[in-house]
Amino acid sequence: MTSPAGFYFSSARGATVWRSRPKLFILTLFGCLLLAVLIGGDYNVVSIWGLYRQKEDLAHEVDSLRVENQLLADQIKRLEEDPRAIEKVARERFGMARNAESVYRVLPESADSLSKDSTETDN
Repeated sequence: MTSPAGFYFSSARGATVWRSRPKLFILTLFGCLLLAVLIGGDYNVVSIWGLYRQKEDLAHEVDSLRVENQLLADQIKRLEEDPRAIEKVARERFGMARNAESVYRVLPESADSLSKDSTETDN
């Protein structure tokens, strides 16, 4: 008796293809297990690839934070050692001035004032 796939089943001996070919059975079983591990489970190919990408992103973030940390350490050192750096920060951030100086703040023009100016020049 033959099957549609061409495998035979011996009814006289009662043995199937799997019993007559143990290597084929072991290879098929191993292939199914390998496929189940690669596709399903906690450590499948997709999740491992995602973890790899996440690791790369975190490594880039660590590098940029190290650079930023070094810049901040340099700024702290300048502020501790250089009085001109302290004066610059006081003037720029806090608007401080010396006794004989006046501080003038120039504000950027708003979009409304720009549109009014353009319509006045058109007329």
